[in-house]
Amino acid sequence: MIDTDTFIEQMIIKAAPEIDDEGLDMMIEDTKPVLYDRVMTHIVGKIDEKEGQWFLDILETKGVTPEVADYLKSKIPNFPEFLEKIYDDFETMYLKEFQDFEQQFGDEEFNEKWETIEQK
Repeated sequence: MIDTDTFIEQMIIKAAPEIDDEGLDMMIEDTKPVLYDRVMTHIVGKIDEKEGQWFLDILETKGVTPEVADYLKSKIPNFPEFLEKIYDDFETMYLKEFQDFEQQFGDEEFNEKWETIEQK
């Protein structure tokens, strides 16, 4: 299984190698729910509606359990590869968006915007 915190941390460092620890922690916390939503959307899209509700209910009450992991592996062929592709696609999108933002605002404007974001 992919360690989500490590994945997000490494992705952010790729996008912003000069980021300080405080900014990194903030960006990790801001990025987690976005990645989680992306993963959940893809998973729910692969299972039928009735089972999808069971899946969401059990996640809400118990979190990710061995039962949930086994269920996903039984319902989604090649689940580890399926999950890895979601993470890879997310990283590609994230890095592109970050690069586009940097190019749109230029180095000086980007640094000013980045400093504003880090101060929040």
